[in-house]
Formats: sequence, structure tokens, C-alpha cells
Amino acid sequence: MSLPLPSAPEHYLALAIAILLCGIAIGRLLRRPAREREAEQHFHAIFDHAMLGMARSGLDKCWIEVNPALCKMLGYSAAELTGKTWSEVTHPDDLPENAAKFDAVLRGEADGYEMEKRFIRPDGAVVHTAIAARGIRKANGAIDSFSVVIEDITQRREIERQLARQVERSRVLLELPLKAEQLAEREFVQFALEQAETLTGSSIGFLHFVNADGESIELVAWSRNTLEKYCSAAFDCHYPITQAGIWADAARTKAPVTINDYATATNKRGLPDGHSTLTRLLSVPVMEDGAVRMMTGVGNKATNYTPFDVETLQLIGNETWRIVRRQRADVALRQATQVVNASPVVCFRWAASDGWPVVFVSDNVQQWGYSADDLKAGRPAFAELVHPDDLARVAAEVARHTAAGLASYEQEYRLITADNQVIWVVDRTQVLRNDDGQVAFYDGVLTDITERKQQQLKISENLFQQQKLNKRLEEANNQLLQSEKMASIGQLAAGIAHELNNPIGFVHSNLGTLDGYLRDLMDIIDTYERIINAPDSTCQQSPALEHIKEERDFAFLRTDIFNLVAESKDGLGRVRKIVQDLKSFSRVGEQEWQEADLHQGLDSTLNIVWNELKYKCKVVKEYGVIPHIHCLISQLNQVFMNLLVNAGHAIESEGTITIRTGCTGEDRVWVEVSDTGKGIAPENISRIFEPFFTTKPVGKGTGLGLSLSYSIVERHHGRIEVDSEPGRGSTFRVVLPIHPPFAPSDKTAAETPAG
Repeated sequence: MSLPLPSAPEHYLALAIAILLCGIAIGRLLRRPAREREAEQHFHAIFDHAMLGMARSGLDKCWIEVNPALCKMLGYSAAELTGKTWSEVTHPDDLPENAAKFDAVLRGEADGYEMEKRFIRPDGAVVHTAIAARGIRKANGAIDSFSVVIEDITQRREIERQLARQVERSRVLLELPLKAEQLAEREFVQFALEQAETLTGSSIGFLHFVNADGESIELVAWSRNTLEKYCSAAFDCHYPITQAGIWADAARTKAPVTINDYATATNKRGLPDGHSTLTRLLSVPVMEDGAVRMMTGVGNKATNYTPFDVETLQLIGNETWRIVRRQRADVALRQATQVVNASPVVCFRWAASDGWPVVFVSDNVQQWGYSADDLKAGRPAFAELVHPDDLARVAAEVARHTAAGLASYEQEYRLITADNQVIWVVDRTQVLRNDDGQVAFYDGVLTDITERKQQQLKISENLFQQQKLNKRLEEANNQLLQSEKMASIGQLAAGIAHELNNPIGFVHSNLGTLDGYLRDLMDIIDTYERIINAPDSTCQQSPALEHIKEERDFAFLRTDIFNLVAESKDGLGRVRKIVQDLKSFSRVGEQEWQEADLHQGLDSTLNIVWNELKYKCKVVKEYGVIPHIHCLISQLNQVFMNLLVNAGHAIESEGTITIRTGCTGEDRVWVEVSDTGKGIAPENISRIFEPFFTTKPVGKGTGLGLSLSYSIVERHHGRIEVDSEPGRGSTFRVVLPIHPPFAPSDKTAAETPAG
């Protein structure tokens, strides 16, 4: 609250009158005869007991005489003051003006002067004063001394300063809503923070939003002054409130925090690393519904923070949050309205009174031929919108749900549009009650379900036929699966028999040759024995021995026998490899999910189907570096077999099949099977994974291979991608997760034939 203050002219007039009377009295004293001693006594009675400071100073600026009121005002004794000049206790910033006015009187340019100046007390406190000085002249007109009247206006100055701060604060509070319309939210918040910083005389300002959890805070803004003078390192804008220093106690205690000696209050840094340590701190919370929503702080004021500073920061913080919250609500409302009006869903609010008058309806009610303004005006009433056959039921359901105290309910009924069309809607209603528990409004969201209702009717009509058809299809599917399984087993058996035939043939042939070689070796050995055991043996039969060795080609036998043995071993190895690949392909007894090498599975599968491919296909492997994956490898081998066999069937005479592998990101691998065959027609691409769909000739396939392969890959949480161009070939890419995001429970391996 401001106090009434005298205007400057009135103030100086009172001082001038006082100093005039004082000067006249002093002048008379200087020229006093003995009869005026009584007047001197009267003057000193006034001088010593005056409420204003009064003094007499010499031309050298020394105090000659001071009254008690002045001593009390300036904090010195009379002896201390009379030992000083008035310039020694004058504030340095006011001394030049005072000296200039003083010298003007000495030069005869004026009889006296008035001014406002500051004195400095011994304790360093500053006293604001208004002074009136007048030169006291001798009988010859020369200046003898100065009489001075001094009034303490410190309180008045403080009141004026507070009044100015209140005016400036009011101006800022009035300006904030206007600035909010001109600036984005973050710029507006920074502007408000800097106004608070200026009004409190601070050099640091910061503002945090407290998140909805009440456990973490978000730094929204530093003042520009803080960023320019203090910040030297990056900091995290989001952090738990438990990690914040004492400056965040405003949020923790839900009360303002004022610290005028930060170093004593805490040894923690006031700001994140890289920022200046706080010396003084003021932080206030902004409350809403009992929770802290925002925290505003300033720091490093040159003097202590006052209750006025606390009030100022609280007012600006509250107004800033009010504006931000209102703007966010306005934005959310506009966005919600735009979304609703852009959707087919119509929103209503009915008042809980007779006739259910419409309080609000979204503009997109125009899709039914009605105007929102007309409906709110009761043209027509809501009851007239509901189909007559449904109105009684709808009213009864509303009454029943309301009486049961439900907070929400759902209804389906028919509405009549403005052009008399009948549509079905589903009405999802929220019941809003006042503080007394009485229903105030019904908020309804209406969705047109006419098409769904029509579809339900068709579904009901076809349900029986579909059930019969499904049963027939199930029987046919089981038969086809069994037939395909048997065909696949036969194909595998024929391929394996063919592949085993070659190595078994040359092993048998080699073993026959080896038998002949061994007979010849036995003849050579027998001949050696006869010669050596002959009675007339003289060990000079070497020519005979050499003859038989040459006749039997012993040197060749000696070399070739080892080649035959090695070749026989290789053939037997191939037989063993084929058997191993067959076991690896089928993984008999291994139906559990496990880590598996896809490259090994591809190689095994390729060996199994090689007889199907080798006469017309060149197979190129372009394996990348991929990790083992968690899978049912026997099922994936079936997928690879289907893709390889299909690729072979697509190549009519000669072509190339390319198998590629690689990784996608860090959690998926892919396998590609590309062929240079005839490709797939565009109209068939979307159907190739349908059961029983096939483009192969009758007897060549059943159309189940790709369908069941798709199911296997889907079970592994993967996908199959197809890229095909008629006349140039097709590429099937299988993408699989390294670790499927589930705990597999399906332990049954799919026996999927090529389709």
C-alpha cells in the first residue's frame, strides 16, 4: 500500500521556509548585541529540538554546528560530525552535483540551493535526504557560513520504489496474455521467466515443469542472461526430482524456498555441472489441484530476497502456468474438434431433462442432413430423430442404466436422417453427474453401423451353407494332405534310390576289379613260393620272377589298387552323406524348438531335391554371414524344399537357381530362392498362397505347398515376400526373426510337400 507523499515543490517550499528562518536567526546572532542573547537562547531551543536535521557549515565544507536530529539521522555524534566535512559522508554519486551547487553560491550566482542527496552512515547504510542550504552573509555581504535543513526521505523513497515495482509488476502481468498470443509456448515461457528475473533484480532464472508422475521434472527454459553468463556445458533436460539439489525443495515441500546464503545452506552446486554456483536463491511452486505442476526460480540477486520478491515470482509463475494450461487446452480442443469433424463418428451432449435437449453436437452431423445449430435449437428434437419403433426401448434402457448408477453404457438403435433414410447407429454414452450425484448430461458418441448390420444379415443367411461347405473342405483337405504326403515320400524315395544307385554301382564295379587284381597277386605269390621252394633253387631265377611281374603288370597293380580302394571309400562316403542329409532334412525325433544353422538346412534340402534339379538347373550359392536362429528346422527345411522344387518346375529347359542369405538389421535373417524361369502372371501373385491354388498342370501339384509354407513361416513370426516378372523369373524371400518373440508351444513339425 502506498502512502500519500508531498509533491516536490511543496516539499522544497517547507525546507526553504525553515532554512530562511534559520538563516535569519543565525545572521542576527552573528551581529548580535547584548540585548539579543535572549533570542539566541530561543533559537537554540528550536535548533536542538527540531524534528528535521539542521546544521551550519563553513566555507571549507566542515560542519560547524549540528543538531541532535541530524546526528540521529546520519548515525554520528555531534563531535564526530563537527570533525568531518559534509562531502566525506555524502554518497560519491551525488557529490559532484552538491559541490557544483555549493560553488555557485560562493560565486554569488545564487543565495542557496535545494536538492536530494544520499548520505552514508558509519554502518554503510544509505540515507536518502532532501536538503535546503542557504548562504549566511556578514554585514559586508560576504558569505560567512551555510545554514542547512535536512529531511530524511528514505522511507518515502522506499515507498516510491515499491510503488514503482508494483506498477511495473502489474504491467508485466497485463502484458503476459498478449505475449502468449504472439509467441510459441517455449518462447513465451522464457519471456515470462526473464520478466520475473528483471523484477526481482536477479541474474539467473530457470523454469521447470513437474511431470504428471510428480517424480520427475523437465527443464523448460533458462533465461538468456543465465545462458550467456553462466552456462558452459550441456545438461539433461529431464531428470528425477530426487537428483535435484536444494533449489528443488519448492517442488518437494510445495512451498516457496528463499535462501539468502546458499553456500551455508548446502555444499551442493545450485546448477548442473558447468554452471556458476548459486549465492542466493528464490524458488516457488505453482500448484494445481493439490499437485505441483511448475517450479520457477531466480538467483544471485545482489541483495537479499524479500517477501515482495516471493510474491512477484509467485504471481508471474501462476499466471504463466494459467496461460500455458489454457493454451494447451485450447489446442487440444481444436485438435479434438478437427479429428471428430473429420471422422464419421458424431458426438452429442444431451441435457438430462425432458425431451433430452441437445447442448452440443459435432459439425459432422451434416452427413445425416442436419445442421448442428438447428439441432441445438430443437429443430428437430432428439426424440424425433430416433426411429419410432426403437424410441420406447431406447428410453427404457436409458432409464434403467441411469437408475443402476452406471457411468457408461452402449445401445444400438435406428435413426432417421433428414432425407428420411433409416440408418443403424451404436451409441456409446458417458453419464456425467453433478456434485449431488444427479445426472447432468449424457455424452454420446454415435457410429453408423448400417453396413455392419446388413453384413450380419447376410452372414446369418449364409452361415449354415458355410458350415456345410467347411466340413466338406476339411474332409477334402485331409485327403489332399495325405495324398500330397505320400507323393512327397515317393518322390524322396525315388530321388534317394537314384542317388544311391551311382555310388553303389561304381563301388560294386571297383570291388570286382579289385578281386581280379587280388587273384593275380596270389599267382605272383604262388610262383615266388614254387621257385623258392624248388630243390634246385639257386636264387638265380630272377629273370623268371621279373617275367611274371611284367606279365601281370605288377607295377600298375601296385599303384591302381590304392586308387580303387580310395575311390571305393569315396563312394561309400557319398552314400553316407546322402543318408545323413536325408536324416538332417527330416530331423527324425527332433521336433523341439532349437538353435539351428540355416545354411546346413539349405545344403541338406538341396541334396535331397538335387535329382529333381540337376538335369536342367545350375544352382548358385551366395551365402552371407548369418547367425543360428531359434526355429523348428525340419519345418523350415520343408519350406526350402517347396521353394527349390517350385523354382525347378518354373524352369522349362535350362536355367539358374540362386540361393542367397543375409541379415536385416540386428534381429532378422533372410533366405532368397531366385530362378530364371517363366515367372508368375501379375493376376496370380495375390493368390499363390491360397490353399489349392496352382498354376501347374494337373497331376504336377495340388496347390498346398506355398500355402502351408506360408503357415510355417508365419508360425515363426516371419514373412514371405515375392517378386516376379513373367518371362524373367521369380524371387521368393523368407524373412525370419533370430529369436521369435514368444515361447513356442507348437511342437508339431509340418510335413509340407512341394506345391
